[in-house]
Amino acid sequence: TSNPLLTLNECDLGYELLVLKNVRLNLHPGDRIGLLGHNGAGKSTLVKSISGELPVLNGERVAGLNLSIGYFSQHQVDDLDLTASALTHFMRLDDAVTEQQIRDFLGGFDFTGDKVTVPVATFSGGEKARLALAAIAFQRPNLLLMDEPTNHLDIEMRQALTVALQDFQGAIVLISHDRHLLANTVD
Repeated sequence: TSNPLLTLNECDLGYELLVLKNVRLNLHPGDRIGLLGHNGAGKSTLVKSISGELPVLNGERVAGLNLSIGYFSQHQVDDLDLTASALTHFMRLDDAVTEQQIRDFLGGFDFTGDKVTVPVATFSGGEKARLALAAIAFQRPNLLLMDEPTNHLDIEMRQALTVALQDFQGAIVLISHDRHLLANTVD
């Protein structure tokens, strides 16, 4: 694994409008960072820039050699193919994995039996969020970016996410208003 995983060097971040100026950030393996601030303060802009989804306006974004990013935001849920099943989503991610391996993996996210074969359109908001989180975990990133991951999750799934993040070996950048999640997963 490269160290640092990612560097932002004197970056200006935003859209047409500058949101954050002269950002310097090094993300290293094992970093556990919580981003706190008012709505509109630039937290999501920073995470989108780290992910590469939003190009930096000025400065330099340098990705480490073996950087693998898992990025969870609300649009991951919105981008799910509602006509496809959970099983189909995962077969599209890796065609070398067997159906049983996918079923076993999805079982860890509480998708069992027929639930893996029905269209995602039938899922609740929380189930869609869990499926999107499962897809990210399945890809084994070494940098996990999470923008309000507990929205739409019930208490039991919030606790399961907390435990999963505690066990996660890579670096984490987490935006959340969930104080319990922050206190138990980031430094």
